[in-house]
Amino acid sequence: MKWEEYNPKAKEALGKIFIDIGVAIFKGIILLFTVVPVTVILKSVLDKEDKPFSLLSAVASMTFGTYILLVFFVVFSMMAGAHMRDKGLKYIHEAEEELKNNS
Repeated sequence: MKWEEYNPKAKEALGKIFIDIGVAIFKGIILLFTVVPVTVILKSVLDKEDKPFSLLSAVASMTFGTYILLVFFVVFSMMAGAHMRDKGLKYIHEAEEELKNNS
C-alpha cells in the first residue's frame, strides 16, 4: 500500500511509531554513555585484583581504527534517530493537515 492511500489515522500512527523509534535510539545512546562507564567502575571496585583498572587507560589503549569505528557508530545512530524523529513529525503533520482539510 502506498503512503497516499493511508487514511489520516494510519498516517498519524505511523508517524508516532517513527518518533518512538527515534527516541529509543537516543535513549540507547544515552544509556551507552552512562551505564557502561558506571559498570566498568563498579567492576573495578568489586574485583579483588592487585592491578587497579582505569577507564582512562582502557580508552587510551584503543587503536585509532577503534576510535574511528566508535565515533562512526555514535554519529550514525544519532543521525538515524534524528531522521526517524523528523520523519515521524512530518507524517503526523501531514495527517493533521489532511484531517483539517477534510473537515
